[in-house]
Amino acid sequence: MAAKKDTKEKTEDFIIEDAFQRLEAIIKSLEDPETKLNEAMELYKEGVVLSDKCRTSLEGVEKEIKVLNAEEA
Repeated sequence: MAAKKDTKEKTEDFIIEDAFQRLEAIIKSLEDPETKLNEAMELYKEGVVLSDKCRTSLEGVEKEIKVLNAEEA
């Protein structure tokens, strides 16, 4: 049970706007020719994780909107 609670708390703490800002910073770093390969790989991995979290968050919001719209109909 504790794992579910921890996951839920992490999801609730997730702020998509902050993730978008971090993704923009990652993209800038990846486009910088001075970025070393190892650093670029770590940034890429971080970007993939953030992108997945953003997608999951947006899918959750979309479901909530559909439920609200169905209740209003």
